[in-house]
Amino acid sequence: MIKLLTILVLAILFISCDKNEEETIANLFEVTTVGIDIDCKLIIIDFRESDLDRLEKITNLNTLKYQAFNLDKNKYNEDGQMLTITVRKTADSELFPCTTLGPSYPWVTVLEAKLKE
Repeated sequence: MIKLLTILVLAILFISCDKNEEETIANLFEVTTVGIDIDCKLIIIDFRESDLDRLEKITNLNTLKYQAFNLDKNKYNEDGQMLTITVRKTADSELFPCTTLGPSYPWVTVLEAKLKE
């Protein structure tokens, strides 16, 4: 009886910790910094045209320019920097309101970043 109860508890924990595959997709990309957005104060990044299909699977959007949530503005604030980053789709809970002074770009969340060597 205890063995069955243990298996049941482990199964419930396993199921409750399971995340939607779409939320956990992460990929490595090479991007270029464009500047800091005047509305959200996030760094804007440009992805390569060749990465559009992979990027679209993550974000469900057909665009190459994004605001980079969680990208260190002190370290990567220069325009034209080439970075290697790992990204995922930004969760709704990570979004915050921005002004509407300029053009708006969709967001991606940066998990890791380093200057391209």
